[in-house]
Amino acid sequence: MLLALTACSAPEALRPHIDQNPAALLQANGYRIEVSVTETELVQGDVLVDGQRMLDQSRNSAPMVQASGASNSMGASAAGVMIGGLLVSQLNKTRVQNSARDEADQLVAPLRQATAGTGLDAWFERQLREELASGPLGEIVHESPYLMHFQSQAELGRTLDSIRLITEVTLSFGREELYRGRIEVLDAAVWSADSTATIGIDPWLVNQAQPYRNALQAGISETLRVLALDLESQHFAGNPGVEQTLRYSLGAGRFVERGRLIDENGHRALFMDLRGWLKSVPLQTATR
Repeated sequence: MLLALTACSAPEALRPHIDQNPAALLQANGYRIEVSVTETELVQGDVLVDGQRMLDQSRNSAPMVQASGASNSMGASAAGVMIGGLLVSQLNKTRVQNSARDEADQLVAPLRQATAGTGLDAWFERQLREELASGPLGEIVHESPYLMHFQSQAELGRTLDSIRLITEVTLSFGREELYRGRIEVLDAAVWSADSTATIGIDPWLVNQAQPYRNALQAGISETLRVLALDLESQHFAGNPGVEQTLRYSLGAGRFVERGRLIDENGHRALFMDLRGWLKSVPLQTATR
């Protein structure tokens, strides 16, 4: 029962991986492109799970679980309470997550309406392909045995003053996977951070959400810059940088994470978090 609950609780997180020298292989042989993206995935809200709500759900469910085992023998009762508690905990987690997802969907509903029918997914794929064609990774060759797959999604920050583009990239040769990585590019809205409380989501909606497209376009460019650095460096996971606390601002938000600072160019900071995922954030970033 424990194994079943664990297995179905969440999808496996992406684990970064690199084999051979992908940058040299791409330069010598070119590569094909495959893009997986949908309009819905490109317009999402940041899902924040309320820990207090989770605790409240658990407290409300505890008497029910205890009562269900009260009439059994002591051993069976203990086992029943434990299994029941695990089941209820999983159900409570799912309810809270679903509620958070519903709230996030409501938050971005006007943005989804503004982009509906505009071919946002096709536009995104076209921009990605065009930047790859003119970028440093190598030539796009339709007959190449090397396939680079991009799976992207974007989230609007809960305070409506930031955007996050998340892209998982794999490079494969037949069934052999040569590279796997996850790159997050975070950006603040171009307008003043302290104005969002009064203007809401409206600035993103102008001209069929052109400001949102502009932010996605900037995110694509930065994603490919980071990808090129990662491939050329033989993967940052081998970087001996010291783990540290990184602080950064995004709109009106302030964030603190543990990771290793990889690159800082005066405009953005690139760091690797404890899962091996790469994050590019605007400066100024403070470290300790």
